[in-house]
Amino acid sequence: MSQATLSSSLADASSRIQEKASDAFHTGRIATADSLDSAAASINAGGDRVAEFAHSTADTLGSSAKYVRKHDSRDMVHDIESLVKAHPGKALLGAVVLGFFAGRAFSRD
Repeated sequence: MSQATLSSSLADASSRIQEKASDAFHTGRIATADSLDSAAASINAGGDRVAEFAHSTADTLGSSAKYVRKHDSRDMVHDIESLVKAHPGKALLGAVVLGFFAGRAFSRD
């Protein structure tokens, strides 16, 4: 096999892998958005007791679903980077809280 053929084969394989990864991310992104929409609908349907809070939460979930559908991974990463640069203290606090809860979730027996 010549170097040009090998190079072309590797490029084709790389392209196929990249396309499969992109498709898998897209599928996951759509499934996540659908789940957020479903949660929003459930909260809207059963929010009689705490209607204002429930509707606010549902609206936020719906907005999140729209965002997830509209933006690809690069956009999301860029938005997170911008948020961290604009609010480093809050981002650090959020990371600590998230790390604490992740640690608690993964350390339970």
